[in-house]
Amino acid sequence: MRTWLLRSILIGVLAAVPSAEVIDRIMAVVSGQPITLSEVNAVLLFRFVEPPQGTRDPLAYAMDRLIERTLVLTEVDRFQPPEPAAVEIDLRIQEIEQRAGSADAFERGMAVTGTSRAQLQRRIRDDLRITTYLNQRFGANRSPAEREAALTAWIAEIRRRADVIVQYQAR
Repeated sequence: MRTWLLRSILIGVLAAVPSAEVIDRIMAVVSGQPITLSEVNAVLLFRFVEPPQGTRDPLAYAMDRLIERTLVLTEVDRFQPPEPAAVEIDLRIQEIEQRAGSADAFERGMAVTGTSRAQLQRRIRDDLRITTYLNQRFGANRSPAEREAALTAWIAEIRRRADVIVQYQAR
């Protein structure tokens, strides 16, 4: 009888708990750092990542680019390239706003993805730091094909050494 009473109480309590609302999803974890669905949507919306024509799953493509970016940024942070000029960051934000079509569309995009202006500035800052680092590491003297091959091999190596857990199941 006691078990029946406990079971009845538990069922009553669980029935009274409102269903949980999913706020975001973790798509991957790179060395303990989560990559969320909102981040993936933001890079697609703001066109930081543009999947090639005919890509079957733009989310998977963008997530993979974010995994690579996270790994590269870890290497960049080890060597501390010079800080980009604030004016360069501001210009990039203006370009993104223009691509959105209007200030209102830009603000709506930021609201939908949960992105703040400060997060956008950090993203652009880090992108500029990555560019500086890659130019220093892989030089501008190589042909584009040689540079791309060296960069691809390097990213594959740091990805092999890293702890990457992909939770997203591609469509």
